[in-house]
Amino acid sequence: MPKNRIRSTALTLGASTALILSLAACAGSSTGQSDQGLDSAGQQALAQAKNFVEKSESKVTEATLASDSPAIARDISIVVIPCTYAAEGCKRVADSVQEAGKTLGWDTRMIDPAGDPEKMRQAIRTAMQLKVDGIVLGAIPEILVKDDVALARAAGIKVVNAMEPNSKEFADAQTGTDNVQAGRMNAALLTVETGGLGRVVTINDPQFPAVIGWHKGFTEGLKEFCPSCTIVKEMEFQLSGLQTTLPQEFQATLTANPDVNAVWAAYDPVVTAITPVIERSSSPDIKIVSHNADPSSLKDLQAGDKPVSGSVGYSIEWIAYSAVDQMNRLFSGSLAEAERQRTVPNKLITSSNVTTVPWDGDADWKNAFLTAWKSAK
Repeated sequence: MPKNRIRSTALTLGASTALILSLAACAGSSTGQSDQGLDSAGQQALAQAKNFVEKSESKVTEATLASDSPAIARDISIVVIPCTYAAEGCKRVADSVQEAGKTLGWDTRMIDPAGDPEKMRQAIRTAMQLKVDGIVLGAIPEILVKDDVALARAAGIKVVNAMEPNSKEFADAQTGTDNVQAGRMNAALLTVETGGLGRVVTINDPQFPAVIGWHKGFTEGLKEFCPSCTIVKEMEFQLSGLQTTLPQEFQATLTANPDVNAVWAAYDPVVTAITPVIERSSSPDIKIVSHNADPSSLKDLQAGDKPVSGSVGYSIEWIAYSAVDQMNRLFSGSLAEAERQRTVPNKLITSSNVTTVPWDGDADWKNAFLTAWKSAK
């Protein structure tokens, strides 16, 4: 389909034909701690990290945006199921899917499973009972709902997967981002923030494939950029314990490891949960890097008075609108194979490059969708 192109010399991500999205991702501009104490290899790696941060920090100025659309399907009912409406990122995808669906004149509603795997499965079964035409999954891991999604698809319901990098066979289409590269961005930023001498705690939620990708990129990137960094503790938690057990366990980790100076957090709600622990600790200068670039983190970065140093952003709203666009193309039978897997760009946002809250992807993607849909009605 025709595209509107904006060109850039920034870092480039591979993407689908429909949204051939390039990444000029980002990182912080902090000069970090002193690199004294590093050997020549460590100093060279730190220089590479700084270079990667500098390149990544630039504005995303290349994105291929849809400029046409098949006719808008009529008399359509869809359900969006987020991981939990209580988590900001999942709330954003649910709200934006509903907004986009209603723009197309569809009956659009949300079923909130509140982070409970059984309720996620029940939400899909409820959608089937409602005889909806389509389901959009927002950050729902394949392993938790695979069988129920298969039943829904067998019943003729179109399923679009948003945010989670599930298998190609799981749903009819999906839109996400490059999670491994996002993790590398955080590794470079943390290297710069600690002067190549990080004593790091990672807080991982391996239930989610996106987080697994972020963690993989971060740990591999840390080996590349920060050979003198040490991961002193790898913590794991489940979303249900975000506000309860996680802060307690993190407090115990800091007590047992008083030399910790940096934290990799799975996503921004983790930052919110552990920030009070850091602020009460004997090491209030601990740096946090994270993912999602939720509005709460962007506001903290603007204020500059919280431990968060940067958060990898990708426009969740862009992902949601793309998912709805894919859904409409599925209904018309016009979604090309190459357009079934779409990606949007990442950007590691720091105090120096906050532009919009939430981050808009540095592209006028929303207007492109709205214009294409309007012309197709």
